[in-house]
Amino acid sequence: MDRNELFARLMQLEQHVARLNEGMQELKALTVELVEENVALQLENDNFKTLMQQERENVEAAQVQEAETAPQKPVKKQRQSREYFAKLYHEGFHICHDVFGKHRHGEDCMFCLNVLNEKQE
Repeated sequence: MDRNELFARLMQLEQHVARLNEGMQELKALTVELVEENVALQLENDNFKTLMQQERENVEAAQVQEAETAPQKPVKKQRQSREYFAKLYHEGFHICHDVFGKHRHGEDCMFCLNVLNEKQE
C-alpha cells in the first residue's frame, strides 16, 4: 500500500467517523425530545388520575346525597306506572290482573277501572 492509498483510506475512515458522529448527535437530540415528552405525558397522566379521583369522589358524594333523597323516586315511578296503565287502557287493552294485555273490544272493564282509580299508598 502506498502513501496515496493510505491517505485515501484514512480520508474515507475520517468521513465515515464524521457521519457516525452526525448520526449520534441526531439520536442524542431525538432521545432528549422523547425524554422531555415522556416527562410531560407522565405529568399529564398524573393530573388526569387526580381529576378522575376527584370525579369519583364527586360521584360517590352525589350517590350518597341521592340515597338520602331516595324516598321521592318510588312515588315518581309509581306515577309513571299509573300513567302507562292509563295509556294502555285508553288504547283498548285490559290492565286488570285477570286478563292483562288482552284487547277490550271497546268495552269498559270495572276491574281495570278499579286499578286506575286505586289511591296511591
